[in-house]
Amino acid sequence: MPLDYSKWDNLELSDDSDIEVHPNVDKRSMIKWKQEAIHRERAERKAKIDYLTQFVPQQENVLKKVQELTSMLKDTEDDLAGIKKVVQVLDQQQTEADPNMKVPSAGGKEMDVAQVFSAMKTQIAAGLASNSPAEVKKTLLERFNQTEATVQKTVTEASRELAKLNEESRKKMTSENMFTSEKSNKTILNKPKPLPKKTEKKKVVETLNPNSAMKDLSLQDTSNDADNEDDEEEEEDIEMSPEAAKFSKIKGFEDSYTYLKNHPSIINEKSSDSILGQAFTAQLKGDQAYAKNCVIQSLMIQYCGQLGKDGVSLFFARMSAPNTQGRKMFFDDVEKTYSRIQTRCAEIAAEEVTEDNGVETIQLQPMGDGTQLTIRVPEPEHVEAYKVFTAMPPKFQDALKTGKLDEINKVLEKIAVPEAEQLVQLCSEYGFLDVEGEVIDETQQQKQ
Repeated sequence: MPLDYSKWDNLELSDDSDIEVHPNVDKRSMIKWKQEAIHRERAERKAKIDYLTQFVPQQENVLKKVQELTSMLKDTEDDLAGIKKVVQVLDQQQTEADPNMKVPSAGGKEMDVAQVFSAMKTQIAAGLASNSPAEVKKTLLERFNQTEATVQKTVTEASRELAKLNEESRKKMTSENMFTSEKSNKTILNKPKPLPKKTEKKKVVETLNPNSAMKDLSLQDTSNDADNEDDEEEEEDIEMSPEAAKFSKIKGFEDSYTYLKNHPSIINEKSSDSILGQAFTAQLKGDQAYAKNCVIQSLMIQYCGQLGKDGVSLFFARMSAPNTQGRKMFFDDVEKTYSRIQTRCAEIAAEEVTEDNGVETIQLQPMGDGTQLTIRVPEPEHVEAYKVFTAMPPKFQDALKTGKLDEINKVLEKIAVPEAEQLVQLCSEYGFLDVEGEVIDETQQQKQ
């Protein structure tokens, strides 16, 4: 399979051996300063790209709203009726406005959309009190046209700057854009004859082209004692503290707010994960009401932690306000998370039934000659590989993240052979498993 090495032409070096510096300047210091400057420029450019990526769609949304108001006012023949329609729309938009959405003003400053709508309603009311509806309509149209031109100019300039930054970021190869989709085009799986309650041992020794931008988890053989210690640590990590257990049973925002104010120590990832784990346990036992409440309380801790130092007050203030976007987003997140738990618990129940029926499975193991099997987990910025990774069963994702072959085999032995083979093939194609040679059927070798 031909490989494309042209990407290395854009590699930017900060420690070139041919670099020439002033005799009074230390060469190592110069290289270090150059490295820092390169990383600082990349960070600033990335932050600006992230900001403009969110800013441009927001401004396009504002532009659309202004154009709708202009069309509404022009299409209504009765001046007073048209003005009343505009006021009604402004009321609705002010209630539903995103507080993060800004509108550029004539002075070059930015204003909240809600403030703009409020100011427009005030001006309309003052204009109707002293002028005729026709004059107010004319003034409104002029104001809308001025706002539309200002926003359109902002969108154009921001889009142009975003395109320029993206083009500049692609000129040099970094750890963010060096990821490629190169993969093997052939995987050989020798499947033995079906044997009831028989575990098929396979040795994976196939060389694939790994994607070097992915996180490297090198697999090393460890003793059984070390595995037992890891299992004990995992059990300790998911064990709920008494405070978290009590919080998982609380219902309602008011009681939850009071409890978190008095027990801020549970606002951490460990407590959130332990309560979410309790949701799985409750769902498996059939206690759906408690399982969903655990999901709500777990996400409540997550949101409070993400909002910073005053996260508890900010979160519950947004939840207490009616018809807010934050409240809708929170409960959408609850429904999605609980739906995933329901689906996964149903899969676990089906797997247990399948295991009881003695279904043939496949297992992976490295060669006995010291060959290592490297496991890599893709980062979110690598869209294609990360999409394939997240589509895999959650337990298989967790096993890959551990970097342990034993954990992967534990998951594979609970999966039917066709699905397991497909998972192994995807891992090989996208570089999740970096091995050498071909897949060898150990069972067939033993028979010979």
